[in-house]
Amino acid sequence: MNKLKIENLQPEANFDELKVRVVSKDGPREVQSRDRTLYVWDVLVVDETGSTVLTLWGRDAAEEYKIGQVISIQNGWCKMFRDKKQISLGKVGKIFPADDDPNIPTKVPE
Repeated sequence: MNKLKIENLQPEANFDELKVRVVSKDGPREVQSRDRTLYVWDVLVVDETGSTVLTLWGRDAAEEYKIGQVISIQNGWCKMFRDKKQISLGKVGKIFPADDDPNIPTKVPE
């Protein structure tokens, strides 16, 4: 698998794997769709090259991920939202716990 860095994410494109650290979580917030209420989390993640928001859908979607944890996002999707790159799992993406990596910062790089 081709391991990617945040700075190399391409909008409107899939990616194979991205290894990042969770630095904050915001949610769940309610979003109204046509016929039901959905729940969304914004999870701020970082690597050595920058930061981005991982969007997770579902009331408990981000509960298992801890601040400071390193995760591997596989088969994800990148899009532009409010002029910023944002990532999600799309239809086939998965998140796995990953081994801690001292090269991945614990806060947003300057």
